[in-house]
Amino acid sequence: MRYLLFPLSFIYGSITSMRNLLFDYGIFKAKIHPIPIICIGNLSVGGTGKTPHTQYLLDLLKNNYKVAVLSRGYGRKTSSLQLVEINNNAIEIGDEPLQLKQNNPECLVVVEKNRNKGVQHILKDFPEVDVILLDDGYQHRWIKAGFNILITPFSSPYYKDYLMPVGKLRESKKGVTRANAVIFSKTPENTNPTLKKGMMGKLHLFSHQKAYFSAIEYHKFKCISNNTELEENTHYSITLVSGIANANPLIKYLKEKGHSINHLKYADHHNYTSNDIDTILAKYNAEKSTKKLILTTEKDATKLKEFLPHFKDVNFYYIPIEIKIEQSERFKKQILDYVEKN
Repeated sequence: MRYLLFPLSFIYGSITSMRNLLFDYGIFKAKIHPIPIICIGNLSVGGTGKTPHTQYLLDLLKNNYKVAVLSRGYGRKTSSLQLVEINNNAIEIGDEPLQLKQNNPECLVVVEKNRNKGVQHILKDFPEVDVILLDDGYQHRWIKAGFNILITPFSSPYYKDYLMPVGKLRESKKGVTRANAVIFSKTPENTNPTLKKGMMGKLHLFSHQKAYFSAIEYHKFKCISNNTELEENTHYSITLVSGIANANPLIKYLKEKGHSINHLKYADHHNYTSNDIDTILAKYNAEKSTKKLILTTEKDATKLKEFLPHFKDVNFYYIPIEIKIEQSERFKKQILDYVEKN
């Protein structure tokens, strides 16, 4: 069946390649803005970890620079430009922008599908901003980012993938040439250095491009209603609720910690309904263990908090994550050098 899709993949690839050529040769004009812009993106659809890497950059920059995040706000029900506030509804502005704002209330977070319009709004109304992080803007070529970070998952790097609809690539693998840095995300612990070296070799990077490996560090469970950490170190029967592209690394981590998992998997960026809440509670209540809880991701928590009255007297937590980058000092220097010089 998959082979029947190759003609469609060829057509899709031809269209995206032609579009990129028109930008490369200046027929389509990308706008350059007078502010450092760092784009965090990928070549494939979903699941690479763009948002936690955006958080990593915020942590790096926000103490010394006024940072703004510009996102499309994928999955939101509004279409106009929105300034994200910590008490917004995820349906209005998107789950990932809301997560970033709640974790960085001092930073400006804007959602706007037209990235140039979003940048112009920031420059006009917030002239104090020093640097803009463009979340998931790698294919938005009407704007010229000064620094491009391409994230590809360790388990399925872009060079092993195919163009849609055969695979998950949004554009040709040649798109890597626009990247200043390539990050293999979700790298397993204790990965063989020889394997890493071989993977970097398959990128065929130019001398000015750098490659890195990043890993997920999971933190203690936090109560979804008040953010208090779960201190008790015991094995739980977990009803795991996820609406992310790939929950496998999280499931693997939880099982390694000795927890038993009942997984309720929803589509990436899923908008939860009352029926979903009934399903989640039914699954949780059917569990006979006295050591049981509901666990979700930090992204899903932005939406599930809207249903907190339904979860009274229920042990309901989310699990925060943090990105760790190998050769972090080299990566930080590459980012800071760009911002300082622009």
